[in-house]
Amino acid sequence: MQDTSSETTATGGWKLPLVIFTLAHTVGTVHSTAVTVMVPVIKDFYDVPYTAVAFLITSYSIGQTVFSIPNGNMIDRIGVRNGLLVSHGVLLGAAILLFYAANIWFAYLALFLMGWGYSAINPATAKGVFQSFSEKRRATAMGIKQTGVPLGGVMAGLLGGVAVATHDQASGWNLQWQTIMLIVSAITVAGAALCLLLPNLAIESRDSGEKRSLWKDLGEIARDGPFNRFVLSIMAFNFGQYNFFTFLTAFLTKVLGASQEMAGGAYSLVQASSAIFRAFWGFASDFFLKSRKKALTIGICAVAVLCFIACALISYAGAPIWLGVAISVVLGATIASYAPLIQAMAVEAVHPSMIGSGLGYAHMGTHLGATVGPIAMGALLDLYGYDVGYGLTATIVAIGVLLLTFGFRERAI
Repeated sequence: MQDTSSETTATGGWKLPLVIFTLAHTVGTVHSTAVTVMVPVIKDFYDVPYTAVAFLITSYSIGQTVFSIPNGNMIDRIGVRNGLLVSHGVLLGAAILLFYAANIWFAYLALFLMGWGYSAINPATAKGVFQSFSEKRRATAMGIKQTGVPLGGVMAGLLGGVAVATHDQASGWNLQWQTIMLIVSAITVAGAALCLLLPNLAIESRDSGEKRSLWKDLGEIARDGPFNRFVLSIMAFNFGQYNFFTFLTAFLTKVLGASQEMAGGAYSLVQASSAIFRAFWGFASDFFLKSRKKALTIGICAVAVLCFIACALISYAGAPIWLGVAISVVLGATIASYAPLIQAMAVEAVHPSMIGSGLGYAHMGTHLGATVGPIAMGALLDLYGYDVGYGLTATIVAIGVLLLTFGFRERAI
């Protein structure tokens, strides 16, 4: 496989692109996470049941799933900088639409557009890292730019925490929730302006005289058996990650008896753990394991399987709160932090001309796991309990570990 990253790094530098890629994830994350934090406020504003307001996040996931492959293919054709500008433009339109949304149906459309916009950021930034860094530093760069995700979560938490449902309730630091979306819009404009500073990274092609279609690229990727098994393993891992985050506070409060304040503090601790280890695992791969990412990912996710088994046993037999918090922090460092290694493997598994399409295809697995996981676990919690729910989660993640171990071969460095 051709690697032009050294040329790009030499001509354009790496510090500015890495900062912009990290902030792009921060901007993208702020949109959906701010909505998640403001769910009770939005529910009161629209006067709808929780089922209706929960569909906002489902709409976001649908947007991500539908546009993952088209966005990846678009980035292969228009380049990293232009792809990020398009994603910021769609995110800006979504935030403004949500500001004006007079009813929940327009809010659903806005969240769908947010999913569309954010689904372009991962393939764009990952391809940018591929073009800006050598293969021996790529996982480190992936880890650093992924810290933008928890940073966006922290920013959204601060913004959403001061939101109120109506103008009459706004006073002091409290702002009507639509005003929060205007602030998010301004953040998006600033992010787009930063993207204009990116060097115009070259668009890779196999043959300058050949115009490849989306379906031709997709067909070639879909026929790659090992890559498909790799995507299935990603689906399994994200099944576990979304179950972990979705039910973390419920596990701590309902199973272990922690207070809501303590559970919220534990959630912040887990996010901090994820932010640190997203960067650390990439660094460890590049500097201690000679850029061998597959073995490290297998080890990380195998530890996560053991933690989910421990959660199932705790749900059945009980345990002190500190043990549940400790296990949660370990899960934050493992199942919540594997993404940079997976992204680095994905960009190296396909031809440079199809990195965007390959990542879009891989993220189909990510989004499907995120969509199916909480629904499946929620149903098991209602029918059987937390022990069965965490038992299923451990099983699915273990299947992902086996698929990655025996079904996919990492490209030799």
